[in-house]
Amino acid sequence: MPINATPEYYKAEERYRNAKSTEEKIALLEEMIRLAPKHKGGEHLLASLRGKLAKLKKENISKKTGKSYGITKEGDCQVCIIGMPNSGKSTMLKKLTSAKPAISSYPFTTKKPEIGMIDYNGIKLQLVEIPSTFEVRFLSICRTADIVILLARNESEKKELQELLDKWSIRTKQLVIRQDYNEAKIKSDIWKMSGLMSVYTKNTPMALPANSTIKDFAHRIHKDFIKNFRFARVKRRIKGKERIMQVGLDYVLEDGDVVEVVC
Repeated sequence: MPINATPEYYKAEERYRNAKSTEEKIALLEEMIRLAPKHKGGEHLLASLRGKLAKLKKENISKKTGKSYGITKEGDCQVCIIGMPNSGKSTMLKKLTSAKPAISSYPFTTKKPEIGMIDYNGIKLQLVEIPSTFEVRFLSICRTADIVILLARNESEKKELQELLDKWSIRTKQLVIRQDYNEAKIKSDIWKMSGLMSVYTKNTPMALPANSTIKDFAHRIHKDFIKNFRFARVKRRIKGKERIMQVGLDYVLEDGDVVEVVC
């Protein structure tokens, strides 16, 4: 038994014991590893869990005859859409991105995750539609995403979707959207929830976490920029007036700043 494990760990452990499918067990073992104590006393537990996980993954690969549907994160933020059958997930994906998913009045039209890319003022945000079959391997994408959109027609559906995420210990930030949504507002809400800000190199935007510094900005461009750094010029609009400041590596950037690094 783990030492000083959290209640969340024990809940995941209980679900693991009751899991029937290999995919469920894999997802729950990954969750247990994430929640397990990381101090010295928990080393044996972690080693045991990782051993079980490796064995199950090997067994699962040998059983599969079709393709896996692992999603590679692209862009600066990954957002999943979940909803009940015929809730309009594919329509939302089509409206917000250039993707062309199959859309019909029949339930379960989407058989695998569909992907599109939102262009938000030059910043790329990846949108992933999760099929309403709610298979564990598809729901696991939500666990590593930055945001999960809950497309709910009413309060009952919202609660059902939240309970589904809670069942699989998916703690990703949630954005609840009704069917009468405004596309521009959804993009704006995603951006606000992402915790990112836009910083520009002349006219090209770059997404950085809020409160990033010149050092963070320079490192994203090229590590040599830090090694050979002299100073940076930051163009910022303050009270309606544009100001240009000469700053160092520790200077904290704000959304909309235009930066030039001088080496």
